[in-house]
Amino acid sequence: MSSEAPILYEVVDGVGSVIFNRPHRHNALDDEASALFAETLMKARDDVEARVIILRGNGASFCSGRDTAALGQRFTGLSDFQHLSRSLRRKLDMLDIQKPLIAELKGHAIGGGFEMALKCDIRVAAADAKLSLPEINWGIMTDSGGSVISTALAGPGRAKYLLMTGDVLSGTQAHEWGMVDFVCPVEELQAKTFEIARKIAAQPPMHVALAKQLVDDVYGEIIRRGLRNEMVSLTALYASDDYKEARAARNEKRKPVYKGR
Repeated sequence: MSSEAPILYEVVDGVGSVIFNRPHRHNALDDEASALFAETLMKARDDVEARVIILRGNGASFCSGRDTAALGQRFTGLSDFQHLSRSLRRKLDMLDIQKPLIAELKGHAIGGGFEMALKCDIRVAAADAKLSLPEINWGIMTDSGGSVISTALAGPGRAKYLLMTGDVLSGTQAHEWGMVDFVCPVEELQAKTFEIARKIAAQPPMHVALAKQLVDDVYGEIIRRGLRNEMVSLTALYASDDYKEARAARNEKRKPVYKGR
């Protein structure tokens, strides 16, 4: 895989790293990068040399979600529901990976980027990382499990706050809320993440897979149902006047004016 590719992959000491490689866009994902990420994640899943998978980003950030330059774009002829159904399949595939997934969070982890981390088994964050679910500011809603996983981790009140305001959490605050499992200075982040991954990779793979399955079974079907509900909600929002107003306001660099329900 070329070092210029938007997604990179490497394996060291039993640890596979799937690396977002669009640092000039804070590792935001366009269609090409999204498709390659899904492909590379399945490659790591099937790689016998990789017992643990780390998701991390080159440059200053982890992943800033969907590239705003590509928002609203999709394959010709697909309805909103068909477009979101394709995306849902990839998200469910990620949840089904038996190997542990560890997210290494620094800089911006925004929207779909943060939700990708929430679907991981363990999250390690730099204290000054910036984490948010800002979809409401774009007239849409989370579609990658952000609503249901943040509720499971932080509780319903804090989940609603994040979804309703789009406010930014630091890595330290996310750790206090239970949305991040380990926090450290950014200069120690990669070493800390790899230390955790290598410790797990040294354990018997079947035991590790069963431990993951036992814990995931507590919330697994709830999270899958939440993903499907988000897909339906977002399909409805794409047709709403509020979505159109939010997009127009951003394009015209003004404050949106919503008419209410």
